[in-house]
Amino acid sequence: MHPPEIPPAVCVVGKKNSGKTTLVVALASELSRRGWRVATIKHGHHDFEMDQEGRDSWRHFHEGGAEASIMCGAGKIGMVMRIEGEPDPERLVEELYAGRGYDLVLVEGFKTGALPKIEVFRREVHQRPVYDPVDAEHAATFLAILTDDPGLQAAFPVIPLHPKREHVYTVADLLERRFLHGR
Repeated sequence: MHPPEIPPAVCVVGKKNSGKTTLVVALASELSRRGWRVATIKHGHHDFEMDQEGRDSWRHFHEGGAEASIMCGAGKIGMVMRIEGEPDPERLVEELYAGRGYDLVLVEGFKTGALPKIEVFRREVHQRPVYDPVDAEHAATFLAILTDDPGLQAAFPVIPLHPKREHVYTVADLLERRFLHGR
């Protein structure tokens, strides 16, 4: 028996309000339109609720103290599980998405770690990108940076943010070439 296939994962990183969610949503949509099966992971730095306080499923987890709870209905499921510390995106991909036929996992957030990264950097919002060429080990994980800064230079593709979202097609092409062709 073969181990389940683990789909490749790419993190979309950037500082607060840089446009990470907008890019992940647009990429997932474009890659799905091209026929690829895409899954996502959203990292948050705050507590979150998938359900509404007082609802039965919320009560299972909060009042009942369940270690994990699945809410399900026709066509979808959602799970809340207690874990220790920060989640590891590579482990999440392996444990939750392996063997399910996904072609690619887009991970929003997780600036550190070994997963390949695409950064969204808008000079109008922040002075510096997450990418730092001085930190060679971390810098080596970057595949591209999307930016409104025409003077930004890096050792990988620097893709201009385009008002008509042409950058989405450029990044989707990059992801296809790097991770999807041959799958």
